[in-house]
Amino acid sequence: MMLRTFMFGSLLFLIINTTAAQSEKDEMKAWIKIEGKMKCLTVCAKFKNEGSKTIAINYVLKTKKEGRSGNSTSIQKGKCISPIDKQLTLSEVRMNLSQKDNLFVSLFVYHNKQIVAQDSVVLHGDNE
Repeated sequence: MMLRTFMFGSLLFLIINTTAAQSEKDEMKAWIKIEGKMKCLTVCAKFKNEGSKTIAINYVLKTKKEGRSGNSTSIQKGKCISPIDKQLTLSEVRMNLSQKDNLFVSLFVYHNKQIVAQDSVVLHGDNE
């Protein structure tokens, strides 16, 4: 009987924590904004905390460019405090993109070592 009570309590605890974690994720938005022309692009990693408290976040912005001139990869990581309802620019990358180049960008945002928001973009240089 005691084991059954313990198992039920543990299951209830997991369900509540999973639901709370999901609603927390729904309150955090991350996106990649690309500005400029192909020959001079600015890639911005953006984040907005729409929750009810200020939080500490970690982020990773990965960019990979493939083309005739070769491949290049950049990874930028950082930490910051995200106030409530304020849009942040986490990181910026500037680059040139030529015809036949492909650009892959990924953004991951973590809170308490769990991913809470992410975005990715694929851009083809021949779509000028």
